[in-house]
Amino acid sequence: MDIEEAINKRRTIRRFKQDPIPSETLKKLIDYARVAPAGSNIQCVEYVIVKSPPMTEKMFPLVKWASSLPKEERTPESGREPTAYIVVLVNTDIKKSYFDYDIGAAVENILLGAVSFGIGCCWMGNINGPKIRSLLEVPENYEIKHVISLGYPDETSKMEPFEGSFKYWKEGNEMHVPKRTLDDVIFKVL
Repeated sequence: MDIEEAINKRRTIRRFKQDPIPSETLKKLIDYARVAPAGSNIQCVEYVIVKSPPMTEKMFPLVKWASSLPKEERTPESGREPTAYIVVLVNTDIKKSYFDYDIGAAVENILLGAVSFGIGCCWMGNINGPKIRSLLEVPENYEIKHVISLGYPDETSKMEPFEGSFKYWKEGNEMHVPKRTLDDVIFKVL
């Protein structure tokens, strides 16, 4: 798979088959994140891999799903939950601020890497940080920034032409995500 194919294939997935992701694959995704650029090369982003069924079950209610969808379509149904999570942390003993770009670069490496393994994922910011901190016993010197839910896809997602609304929608087992055209996002060429 070339980079353009991976970028265009990388869509958010919220329904998963229940096949476990091998530990080596999850560690490889973290390795992709590890080599992402970081401001001043100050590498403060760290991760927790959650993959055991008892722990993934405890994590599931601590994240919120697809706020653009009607309530009954947001949360994965029983038997379609993520089989793993990667919790994205910032070690504030290493870096106190200006780490959002570091996180973005690292997470995108994880998401693109997941595509190469046939894994679907959802980058989640609407999370219950205090309960995640307690569940995973994360020390106070870490900020819990995001959670990435992962699993082998049990739905599809496709890009649609933008027609005035950014709202995505679901039809059956397929998500539809409007994207602006290239000409719409190029503000100016000088």
